[in-house]
This record gives sequence, C-alpha cells and structure tokens, in this order.
Amino acid sequence: MDTHHSHLLSIGAFADVSRLSLKALRLYDRLRLLPPAYVDSSSGYRYYRTDQLRQAKMIRLMRDMEMPLAKIRSVLAVTPQEAEDMVEFYTVSIETRVERIRRNCCDLLDLLKQEERDMSFEVKSVQLPTQQVVSITRSVKIDGLHAHIVGSKETLYRLVEAQGGTVSGAPYGIFHGPVNSEDGGLMEVCLPAEGRFAVAGDVVVKEMAGGTFASLTLRGEETDFPAILGAYDAVREWVQKQGYDPVCAPREIWHVGPPEPVMEIAWAYGPR
Repeated sequence: MDTHHSHLLSIGAFADVSRLSLKALRLYDRLRLLPPAYVDSSSGYRYYRTDQLRQAKMIRLMRDMEMPLAKIRSVLAVTPQEAEDMVEFYTVSIETRVERIRRNCCDLLDLLKQEERDMSFEVKSVQLPTQQVVSITRSVKIDGLHAHIVGSKETLYRLVEAQGGTVSGAPYGIFHGPVNSEDGGLMEVCLPAEGRFAVAGDVVVKEMAGGTFASLTLRGEETDFPAILGAYDAVREWVQKQGYDPVCAPREIWHVGPPEPVMEIAWAYGPR
C-alpha cells in the first residue's frame, strides 16, 4: 500500500474495531453492502476508511436483529427517515411473530402435557341434588374476582343467618362468561340454603337443577390461577371421552378455604 492510502485500516484492523469477522466483511464486500475503500492491486488486501465504521455498526446491529441481507440492503439504500420507518416496521413484525410463536408454544405444550394432565387429575361421575340457593351475579374482571367472591359469600351467609335459614351445602361459583384482565364477565356466587328469604338488590333466590356431573377435586396449589384452568380442561375432556357433552356452565365448589383450600369442579353433562 502506498503512502497515499496509509491512513486506511487493514481488513484485520477494521474487523477488530467494527466487531465484524473477516468472513463477514468479505461477504459484505461481495454483496456490495460494505465494499472496502481501497483494494491493493498487487496483494488483493482490502482497506477501509474510519468513516465506514458507522455503516459497519449498522449492518452488525441489523444482523444481530436477524434481519435478512436483502432487507439490510434496502435500509442502507434509503434516506435516514425512510430507514427509521423500515426498521420500526421490521421490529413490529418480529414482535407480532414472537407473540404468535408464544401462543402456539403454549397450545403445543398443552397438547404435549395432555396425557400427563389426564393421569394427574382423577375425574369421576357424581349425582348432585336439586338445591335452592341464594346468589349474587356481577360482571367482574380478573383483578376484582377475589373481592367479588369473598364479599358475596359474606353477604349471603349474613342474609341466611339473619332470616333464620339453614345453609345446606358448600358455596360455589359459576362463570357465565370469560373473566379476564380486559373484559368483564358474569360470575355468580351461590350459597345453598333452606328457608324462605326476602331478598333485595342483586341478591336472588333460585333453584339450581341437580343431575349427573363430572367431578374433580383440587387441593392446595392446584386451586391457584392459572393452574386451575388445566382442571377445567381435564373435566371437559373427560366428559367428551365418555361420549357426552357438557351442559351449562361448570360449578366451582369451595369446600374448604385458605390456607389449605379444597375445591371441586363439577360440570353437568348429558347425551350429545
């Protein structure tokens, strides 16, 4: 290299500073993404200017983002504002793909664990009687669910005691719609009770039909969210494997409260 080009960085030095491998630099030269500033005609050695480090860093960052080389070429060929828009669009598309993969992964793991879940949950068929209940139904989101259940049970127990009634079974909840963090769903808290009750507000007296139910008992951490969702799935799958269909919404029967809760999922079923 003559003295006119003595200020240039050799490909080795440029690789060290830019943190790009020699192999990558040769590839980017071949693709005209980052051609050297000077190539010695006698030796074939490549040399780079220091102001090419910025483009080298951009290429390295985009490759670390797993951006295809064709997309990198497009980003380098447009104005800075257009390049910014292209990178942001690419980032959004990656985030969307990751979210889709995450959802599919959850579904796949659920399928893979289905046999394990079926073995760990013991579902059986039981007969439940027709019962009179006092109940409260409200639209709640997931962050208000616990308060709704606790407050409603307290209200119902006080009502039955104050009016001389008799509690005739464990309280239970019925989810009449999905309850999540975004949309409120109807959730009913029921307390089986015998007697004649004068009710007001959102408290009602009604008869809950008995019949044949698929039953699964949960204890301790099995009752926690989201683990309990697997129990609901196991009961539904058991019913379908028996050749039947679930009827109405399942009951979440609270036999024993914290600190060592005992809960039962009871789902009425019948012929298809």
